[in-house]
Parts: sequence; structure tokens; C-alpha cells
Amino acid sequence: MADDWEVRLKTGRNDECPCGSGKKYKKCHLEADEKAKSAQLAKANSDAAAAHAEHDHDHEGHDHHGHDHSHGHKHEKGGPVRPNTSMNSSRQISAPRKTGSA
Repeated sequence: MADDWEVRLKTGRNDECPCGSGKKYKKCHLEADEKAKSAQLAKANSDAAAAHAEHDHDHEGHDHHGHDHSHGHKHEKGGPVRPNTSMNSSRQISAPRKTGSA
């Protein structure tokens, strides 16, 4: 079952608020509805983090297929994982062209 705020979040900011106040949604319930959505997401994230921590605790000391290390990287053939350096490349910046003689 959807909460009222979930239904109202589908309302346009400048539309009349579905609560019947006659005010625009952005001046009536928008802020409260966004806070409710934020609280719901925070709870979902907290629940997921707790479930993940419980999962990690259940596997403490477990040999992960012949190699015991933390998760979070890809296994690639041929050696260790190297950081992506394409984002770290420097860009050449051109300076203004000199004109005339000094």
C-alpha cells in the first residue's frame, strides 16, 4: 500500500496540492513529502548495510575459493587489478598566440 506522500510526489510542483488546501503543491506538502522519501531511503540503506554486515560476519574466516581477501574488485586473468589511469591523464592547454614584435 502506498503512503499519501508517495502519491503526492507524482504531483507537479506548480499543480494544486492533492490534499485539498487550494495551495500549490510546492507551498503545501512538497517539503514534508521529500523528507518522508528521504527518511524511507535512509532506512532502506541502513537495512541493506546491516544485512551486508551480517553476511560478512557469517563468512568471517571462510576461504573464498582458494583466495581469502576482501570483495569489491574484479578478478582478471593475467595479474593484479590496475587502477584506471584514463581519467588521470593530463590535458594539454594552449596559451594565447603571440602577435607582433615586442
